[in-house]
Amino acid sequence: MKDSQVHQFYDSIKTLAKKDAVDFDFYGSSQGKTQVWFQKKELKNHSYSETNHFNLRVLKGKKSGASWTKDLSKKSLEDCYRRAVDSLKLSDKEERGDLSSIQKYPDFSSFYNTNFKKTVLEDKIKKTKEMSVACFNSDPEVQPVYSQVFDSNAHHFFANSCGSQSFYKASHVLAQCYSLAVQGDSRTNGHTKKYSRSYRDIDFEELGRESANKALKKLNYSIPKTKKYPVVFKSGQAVGSLLSSLADLMNGKKVFEGLSLFKDSLHKKIFSQNFSLHDDPLALWGMQSQTFDGEGFAMEKTSLVCEGILENYLTSSFYAKALKAPHTKKACWIDEQGILDISATNLVMSEGAGPFEELVDSFPQVIVIDYLKGFAGYNAVSGDFSIESEGFLWEGGEAKPLCQFTVSGNIKQIFSRILKIAGDSKVYAGMVRAPSFLVEDLMIAGR
Repeated sequence: MKDSQVHQFYDSIKTLAKKDAVDFDFYGSSQGKTQVWFQKKELKNHSYSETNHFNLRVLKGKKSGASWTKDLSKKSLEDCYRRAVDSLKLSDKEERGDLSSIQKYPDFSSFYNTNFKKTVLEDKIKKTKEMSVACFNSDPEVQPVYSQVFDSNAHHFFANSCGSQSFYKASHVLAQCYSLAVQGDSRTNGHTKKYSRSYRDIDFEELGRESANKALKKLNYSIPKTKKYPVVFKSGQAVGSLLSSLADLMNGKKVFEGLSLFKDSLHKKIFSQNFSLHDDPLALWGMQSQTFDGEGFAMEKTSLVCEGILENYLTSSFYAKALKAPHTKKACWIDEQGILDISATNLVMSEGAGPFEELVDSFPQVIVIDYLKGFAGYNAVSGDFSIESEGFLWEGGEAKPLCQFTVSGNIKQIFSRILKIAGDSKVYAGMVRAPSFLVEDLMIAGR
């Protein structure tokens, strides 16, 4: 994708929009993706694909219409425009957002690795195999289930009828390894993953060994007794999953539609004094980083929670006005649906100063949860949850592996009852950076 092509898109749509006396904006991307997949120690498959997405919005009066296409040919873009105009005519909703003015966008040059394309397919296959072999060689009781490398090289672009235009490139790599440990009737698994802008920043052998060690640590696990315990959610998957779910409840669209328990909570203290959270769309480590949102507004860091006070919702231009709340510029397009939605980018939870051990030594018995098995038991409206988990019982300075138990409560309750926060932040899924924290009295259901 070249910037000159985007200028051609703009000129073509502008000519059509002028005839129909409508405003417009469009947001699109062109991506090249590679995937390598090993099952056990054998190459299962590899693939390379190129995908395009073009999301178009037309606006007139208080209404808007939208459409999308994967085909960036002139005819397809014109057809996409006509569908958007038809959508506008048929719409009975007055949900027009604002057009972004010409503005200065943040520099994004460091988010694209210029050496990215120099890593050839043979090297990617070799690196993926390194994970599987390292996992297999770690211990006789461990075997790799799969290892995978995925990369993306993307060009994102935006333009509107006000003359605002911008482009940026971004690259990222994901490496992950899933292993299984077997000892008698005991079976446990370990999953590791790492995101980066460059292949050079990932130690593939170490990822394989780490996956094996995670599986081994939970062999001969026990099931905790059913009762309330102090619980530590460990930095990584457990905390990252909780924060992603919490941020989803701050979605301005859900708040407006009454689908969030945080309605009418803006500027109120509803969380623990210890808890602060912000959204950082310009974090170099973040794989959700971007220079403009789905409406073309220049992105910036947003405080969501400051010392327990809900400071902002995640909003697009329309929902900011509808809620009479600050416009935090978090509009995003759902590809292949042509729907303009709202989403967080990279979440950052403020950490404490103490070590992890300070959390687990706070009570005679503490349950440490380091893995939440999906969110099938989570109510995205009320925030209530009952989720199968894995972790450890910390007692007398020793960690004993635990599996086959559930943790229950309410997500608002968790973040309103934080007692202590460690200084051990980790990045999860390339989009959450957060530390471990201790919560008092959560119900654990086991035996």
